[in-house]
Amino acid sequence: MSTTVRSGAPDLDQASIDYDLVKDPGHGNTPAAWMGVFLMLLGGTILAIGFVLDLDVLTYGGLAVVVAGPIVGLIMRAAGKGKPRS
Repeated sequence: MSTTVRSGAPDLDQASIDYDLVKDPGHGNTPAAWMGVFLMLLGGTILAIGFVLDLDVLTYGGLAVVVAGPIVGLIMRAAGKGKPRS
């Protein structure tokens, strides 16, 4: 049994790729993005616990934290803790 190593699709001309146009987007690896995601995960956990225990205060409180996550992320980005707009 032999192993074939490929460097890409056979019809892909790698010399034609403009690597300056295909830059690393960063994938949101900033304090603003991490805080937004953390708040949404925390809110989802609180919401799930409140839903399972049938506690309206926890359910709606968790929902409020989930909604606050992207808002806090946008505020932090505006404050300079996120990826600058290009």
